[in-house]
Amino acid sequence: MMQISDRPQRRLVRISGWMFAGATVVAVAVIAVDWFSAGTASVLIGPLDDQILLSASVLIASVALVMSLLSVSSPTWMLPFKILGVLGAAVAVLGAGFSTLWSIDVTMTTLTDNGCDTGYVVVERSLLMGSSGMVYRQDGPIVSSPMARTSGNDAHQPFAAGDYGAAVDGKALIVEYRPDPAGSRVTLELPVIADRRPSCGYANTSLSARPEPSELTEPAEVLTPSEADAEIRRLLDASLAVTAGTPIDAAGATLDASAAIPNPVPCAEGSGMQHHVDLDFRTDDNARSVARILGVWDDAGYESDRAMQEDIRYSETAPVARMTIRDTTSIDGLVRMTLTSACMSAE
Repeated sequence: MMQISDRPQRRLVRISGWMFAGATVVAVAVIAVDWFSAGTASVLIGPLDDQILLSASVLIASVALVMSLLSVSSPTWMLPFKILGVLGAAVAVLGAGFSTLWSIDVTMTTLTDNGCDTGYVVVERSLLMGSSGMVYRQDGPIVSSPMARTSGNDAHQPFAAGDYGAAVDGKALIVEYRPDPAGSRVTLELPVIADRRPSCGYANTSLSARPEPSELTEPAEVLTPSEADAEIRRLLDASLAVTAGTPIDAAGATLDASAAIPNPVPCAEGSGMQHHVDLDFRTDDNARSVARILGVWDDAGYESDRAMQEDIRYSETAPVARMTIRDTTSIDGLVRMTLTSACMSAE
């Protein structure tokens, strides 16, 4: 029979027992809600969803088990079993610890429409370059129903950043968000929660999923290939004019920007085509040249972003929709720059 060696260790065993019991109660409650609802409901306490609660419960219970095993003395013949128990609990600590690590950067956002809550919340979590989320319908103080999954690129949490829009369309709540700040929109359709009084006063989000009245919308100007090429040429000339020294191509010849011919490529979203230019060059100081080129695009009113060691400038209204630039001096001594026009008709 295992014996507790002294009073401090006896106190430690009691503490670990309470820890184990509390963690077990939480884990059983989370599992019970999921079991009895056939997976249609889960526990949600603030940003703490069932995944976080289960991971934390297993971690606490495993730590408590290790504390208990190390705090009691045992006969020599039981020592191998004690060692196996400690090792098993330690493995559980490591596994639960890694799962809990995925839950460190967690946010909960109230999903709003025109400044009023919709009865939905979004829980998002990020780790390294990954991001994912879940839309929950709030059914009670601690019980919610998972309704849809969301995602984000480069650890971007679109709902926490307000990079979404929501609007009621009949009996559906249409939600649009951007997984990438410079990318296209993703649409979710959720049922409108009836018979509830919304709470208002929330800040407006950056996107709008609400269509503007047609009588107030002026027809958009149609972008032509010649207009797109002219704007590409203008911004390209302005960019190369500020480099440190004369830019040269990979072969060592002076870079002739006028010889860069835009190539037609299919639109990333929808039908039509875009004009695309790729340039590889080097300057007397590539880092300084990149900073100066980015300043040209900033002065032109473009929005900024960055992804995987690549600087991005983008616009949703300008003839040139996107510019990316990457300094690969440490690899091949070059600066790699691309310009892409807005989408145009293929006719």
